[in-house]
Amino acid sequence: MKCKWIGSGLLAVLVAFAANPAAAEWPNDKPIKFIIPYGPGGGFDTIVRAFVPSLEKALGAQVVPENIPGAGGTKGAATVARAAPDGYTIGIYNMPGFTVSALAGKNLGFDLDKVTWLANLATARYGIAVKGDSPIRNFKDLCGQGRPAKMSDSGATSSIVTKISFELINCPLVNVTGYKGSKSAMIAVMRGEVDATLKPVSSLKKFTKTGDLRLIVSFTDKPMVDGVDSTGELGYDRLASFNLRRLVAAPAGLPDDIRKRLSDALLEAANSAEVKDWAAKAGVALDPIDSAGAAKMVSEIDNFYGQYKDIVAAK
Repeated sequence: MKCKWIGSGLLAVLVAFAANPAAAEWPNDKPIKFIIPYGPGGGFDTIVRAFVPSLEKALGAQVVPENIPGAGGTKGAATVARAAPDGYTIGIYNMPGFTVSALAGKNLGFDLDKVTWLANLATARYGIAVKGDSPIRNFKDLCGQGRPAKMSDSGATSSIVTKISFELINCPLVNVTGYKGSKSAMIAVMRGEVDATLKPVSSLKKFTKTGDLRLIVSFTDKPMVDGVDSTGELGYDRLASFNLRRLVAAPAGLPDDIRKRLSDALLEAANSAEVKDWAAKAGVALDPIDSAGAAKMVSEIDNFYGQYKDIVAAK
């Protein structure tokens, strides 16, 4: 009887491995693709490339960043969502960018509710910047020009956050579209093509340090930068809830053991000395959250932006 029990137990293990060979062998010598749904040089590209060396150490496997830009990030995100759920394809997702695109009726090319959330890496706070020598000193100046404020628009997330927040504070707005990325939108401000731009403060930092741009407000409860108003101080409490999450996802159906291994490795990388040192120098606010917390975060984002569906969907 004892021998039969051992034999049947061993057989069950072998059957389980045969049914899920990816989980049994993962990761082997095959590289893991880390998809970036935007072009080189932007915030999402930079953070992935900063994480990769530490992530490789944590996993003991090669991780290869791959840029797949297009369609406002949905081309790369769809590539991840449609990949085999074997742990060899993951990607960084712009949230709430994809949420608001879906609310606006855009076909993402994949089901956002079905991807496997692995981790949140960082949370970026928004700010509004004007040209360094602009006479606009604050929100009141920007909205009180006797005409709509002209803002450069480079993507779904910043565009929708601008649209909703300006609606909430009754500030007339014109979103000037056609800029291909955050850098182009910021350069438009420096050239005087627009009054200002709304972007993550960490993205604006390069140009605010040189004086080419000047931050006039941060979307935070308390001051984020000395001498710069926060929306909380101005009485616009809800605006501090608008932020940018840099989440990592994998295809639906990813085995739980691989999901946990990837989630743990991403958090280990986020807490490594190398990544922390990079983040401190780059002004990136690391916010490592595991797979369960990331899934909860996405649900909360859906609920929050769902309140503003009418504004998001309005043409």
